[in-house]
Amino acid sequence: MESGDRSKAIFIAVTGSFVFASIFAAGRVVSRFVVVKRHGWDDYTFILAWILAFGLTFAVNFGTSKGLGLHNDSILPAWTAQLLAAEYAAIVLFTPALVVTKISILLLYLDIAKHQTFFRIASYAILSVVVIGGVTISFLTAFHCSPVQAAYNADIRNFKCISIQKTLLASAPINIGTDLAILVLPIPLLTTLPLPLLRKSILILSFIFGVIFVAAVDVTRIYYLQLATIGSNPPDRTRLSTGLDFSFNAGLALLWSAIEVDVAILGASIPTLVPLLKRLIPMNGPKSQAGPNGTVFLSELPRRPIWTADPGSKRPFNSISTSLPREQESRANTIEFPVTQSTETGTQQPWECSTPRLSEHSSPFGFINMDPTKCIVDMRGSESVKYCAIINTCMFLNGFTYTMLFSVNGNIPIIHNRIQAIGILSASYGGAGIFSPFLGYAILHVFGFKTTILVSLAICCAGTLMFWPSGALGSYPAFIISNVVVGISLTCLEMAVDTFNALCGPPEFAEIRVLLGTGTEAIGGVLSLILAKYAISINTDDTRSLISLQWAFFVIALFTVVLGLVFYYIPLPEATRQDLQRRQDLLWTNPSKKYLGKFPVIFAPLALAAMSSFFTAGALASLRSFIGSVLSSISTSSKTAPMVTISDFQLLLTVIYAAGSYFFAFLCFLIPPRYILFWAHTCGIVFAVLIAQVQFSSVRSVQVLTLVLSIFQGPIPNLNFAIAFRGLGQWTKLAGCILVGFSSLGASVWPWVMLAVATSHSARYAFYIVTALFGAGIFLPIYLILKRATHHRTPGWRAVAKVFQRA
Repeated sequence: MESGDRSKAIFIAVTGSFVFASIFAAGRVVSRFVVVKRHGWDDYTFILAWILAFGLTFAVNFGTSKGLGLHNDSILPAWTAQLLAAEYAAIVLFTPALVVTKISILLLYLDIAKHQTFFRIASYAILSVVVIGGVTISFLTAFHCSPVQAAYNADIRNFKCISIQKTLLASAPINIGTDLAILVLPIPLLTTLPLPLLRKSILILSFIFGVIFVAAVDVTRIYYLQLATIGSNPPDRTRLSTGLDFSFNAGLALLWSAIEVDVAILGASIPTLVPLLKRLIPMNGPKSQAGPNGTVFLSELPRRPIWTADPGSKRPFNSISTSLPREQESRANTIEFPVTQSTETGTQQPWECSTPRLSEHSSPFGFINMDPTKCIVDMRGSESVKYCAIINTCMFLNGFTYTMLFSVNGNIPIIHNRIQAIGILSASYGGAGIFSPFLGYAILHVFGFKTTILVSLAICCAGTLMFWPSGALGSYPAFIISNVVVGISLTCLEMAVDTFNALCGPPEFAEIRVLLGTGTEAIGGVLSLILAKYAISINTDDTRSLISLQWAFFVIALFTVVLGLVFYYIPLPEATRQDLQRRQDLLWTNPSKKYLGKFPVIFAPLALAAMSSFFTAGALASLRSFIGSVLSSISTSSKTAPMVTISDFQLLLTVIYAAGSYFFAFLCFLIPPRYILFWAHTCGIVFAVLIAQVQFSSVRSVQVLTLVLSIFQGPIPNLNFAIAFRGLGQWTKLAGCILVGFSSLGASVWPWVMLAVATSHSARYAFYIVTALFGAGIFLPIYLILKRATHHRTPGWRAVAKVFQRA
């Protein structure tokens, strides 16, 4: 086959894929309609999906006979009309075929798990997204031209079309997101099966590999669709096959579209084939309905929730048979379901034990041997270290994602000036500061730390996938919305993780744990900057740069899915309001003491810490936004070269933030944090004044001063956070949400003030704003030093000494 002719390969691959999927589809139909003789809406929608898949396959194959897969100069003029019609039919049929297949799978889920409330709610939620998104995209692809006939009739001259390629790219997040959700949703349910560890591992890994395979097919299709998009005509006049070699590249895109639908049909068929396989390959024994190792099938179990049956009932194992009354037989009769047999009594275990009992030191999955849920403020020693290390992986992801956003988004082709760059930064922090305290506290207060983390990761996954259509459409407002969603998710995540670190362990080490988490977050930012600099090259004149950007965010989204699955099985310690209220004395502040005889002393540091975080977080964001302009102006005026480039300097700043957090954590071991906080603000004021006022002879001096300033500036917001937690009792979680929310608001507001001052004066002069922000934040440590009631605290080194003395 010549390198310029893909038609034959596309024809063979599409036909083979459809025939292979059709074999399994026929097996499902025979299993449900002939063997089991019970069928429902999931089967009817499956048949409709197969019909649509046949139409898609026929359209692609017909297109290959008319030039699909050939270069434009190899397509005969007489083929154009038929080629346009074939491409149009294939593109229009793709979304309905895939959507109907997903609906069939979700209807099967709903029929299987009639008594799993969370599973059904999640299935209905995914089904809603699939239906709404599928209908919307189907109409957009079918009616993307005005008049509609212009999409496949080359003789029509006066037409206007929406770019079909970009429409399909914009729909990619919905497609990928629902694929991942459908495949990941059953995994927690499968992990409760009472199987041996090896068999359970194989079952779970098969689903995980299914996720990877489907995602690989999907992203391959999108890759070739992106190649077809490059060089297409302006979107207001775009028609199929009018772009530069569109048919040559779109041939592979349509090939993988057909394969994706066939894979979905294959996946919808496999779980329903067990009764047919039992008929074709009978089990050993005359009427034994149990498989090897005592395995039976869900079709043989009564239609009732096995986890709610009478715990006193004991049924003989051999009493389970396929001769159950039809009204008791579940239509979800096609999933292999194991039931263990007692080796001592020869009878089935009680029904309430169908889900394996958890030992005192086990998890449902059996892979992670960790203690069950405990009260978080009771954690000490190795337990505290273990859980804090686990939870700080979220801080690593937080830093990685945030830094990736700001390092890459500032260079994308749709951002042309500083106002737009600050707009994206402000949208991310502003949306987080406004919405996250409400959302984060609602979840954290009602459901706890684990649920907050899982919800945050799910929102982060959705937000990062939203960058895909933002880049495909080249829309600045879409990027704003994407940043808001991701900012909300990561801020909720930071609320949960910082609160967890502050509470999980001895209270005298709260600041140390929070600062160590901050350092871990900065390390994630360092890795993100390195990847953004050396693995994702952004060239504003090259459309392929957007492709690299989109794939980067897809990897982040996939990583959040994996991380969410891991955290689902880790039993993190929790703390109710009652637990925190009973243990408020452990937080080293006497809550009975009043300020000015009226206000509890514990709320004064909280209010001051919120305001201090608002100012210092704004100073941090302002420095990162404007230090490049300061260095450029000084380099020009002094005619000196910086010791590192501005992009490398941003990376070095992030390294300094991490080092500063770890250094402050060590100092908190020796010195009361209120004094460290005071000197950090003082140093920030001094160095900010020097940057704004002194006439430097070399730009390298400014870089050194900025690095020193960053050592003191970076850890301040999180140190405020840990200090303000003292003695808040039942208000602890609310306080954490308030403090992180004020930090986000400060990072959103103050860069605009800096921009206004820099525009009216200069970027260096704007650093007086940073000085003022540090000056406003210093009132918190001054209050803590002067008000003795707020610092009843044992230094960390004394606490350690007491431990050794007891030993």
